[in-house]
Amino acid sequence: MRTREADLLALAMKAAEEHPDLTALVVDLSQVPHIDDPAFFRVLSGRLQERARQLDAQRFDLADHRICFVVRSSAATALTSAVKSLSALLVAHGKPPIGETHFSLQSRPEPFLTVCREMARAVEARPDFRAEDDEDKALAAFLSIERNLASADISNLLREQAIVDLSDPAAPSVLAIEISTSIQAIQKLYGIPLSRNPWLFDRITEILDRRMLHHLSRDRARTDRRLSINIHLSTILSDIFETFLLDQRFDWRRHLIFELSHIEMIDAPDRFAAAVRRLAEQEATVAVDAVPWTSLQHFVEASPEIRFIKVEWTPALANLSAGDRAMLSQTLDKIGRHRVIAYHCPDEAAVTAALELGLHLVQGWGVDARLSAPPPTDATTQPSAGKRRPNRRRA
Repeated sequence: MRTREADLLALAMKAAEEHPDLTALVVDLSQVPHIDDPAFFRVLSGRLQERARQLDAQRFDLADHRICFVVRSSAATALTSAVKSLSALLVAHGKPPIGETHFSLQSRPEPFLTVCREMARAVEARPDFRAEDDEDKALAAFLSIERNLASADISNLLREQAIVDLSDPAAPSVLAIEISTSIQAIQKLYGIPLSRNPWLFDRITEILDRRMLHHLSRDRARTDRRLSINIHLSTILSDIFETFLLDQRFDWRRHLIFELSHIEMIDAPDRFAAAVRRLAEQEATVAVDAVPWTSLQHFVEASPEIRFIKVEWTPALANLSAGDRAMLSQTLDKIGRHRVIAYHCPDEAAVTAALELGLHLVQGWGVDARLSAPPPTDATTQPSAGKRRPNRRRA
């Protein structure tokens, strides 16, 4: 349940004496953008764990999204290949590669011991060390959070952001409101840094999935707005989701978009296809989230069951060559511009660049700023008497 710096240090001390024919591979996921996204972290760590299990590797979960695998030296190359393959996938998504450090416990046990001591000291120096390193307290924290969330109103843990249609920039319209649970709010409310406890982190995200569905059925039952939520494949394929689909209080067919992770689509294509089939059978609206713009061409032949494709904004999009802009434009035409959403637009310059590329469905702080900006004051842009300005109210 807790991170295992102390266990890894004990192994390193023993290795320094015995020089076993083992290799330690320290994998650092902390620099991957959005690693705090529960679905994202679960997919990455799960993919590595599957290969590590096949190679009989020991796994040590460490603080701040780091993992150490200890494996027979003869199997180290295969495990390293799995890490590099996952790293290449991240690079293809426009993210930095995974940090990795190798140590031969037979020929280089001392450097590994030094690193393990530094990690153990760093964890012990943290103010929350005692509470987090006590398994009983970690379990008690989980039971307390589970008990509280089971009946609590989670409205104060939710964050909302509009997905806006700027086909007519003078008259923006809200396509949907994305609602998501805030891990940061959970951490602040209960005083537990979940990133330091992988077991607790994973359990809490499962609870939040269930609570989101309950919140929609109960607290959003009378909404007149279209909503969008991120949801894990495991939740869609669960009995809990079946119960949600049968609940008559919330007209989810009319008011809800289900966002599925692109990285889960790549990592578990069969499960992804099964989830899409389940949603399609129920006439649900499906979106694929976190698609890099360089992968858009793979969606030219995407099933019509996938209604929206969310492309993460990157500064590179504002500086495309003429050839790349033409290729992107052709791809958008083939997919359908009404299906592609540019999200994480950080500022108004990004929104402007997206519009110039023909991306008129947008989301992000830059969109929020654009909607909340006061209307132009120049006399030539003032509406005539008796006419109302376009509705710029944030949902």
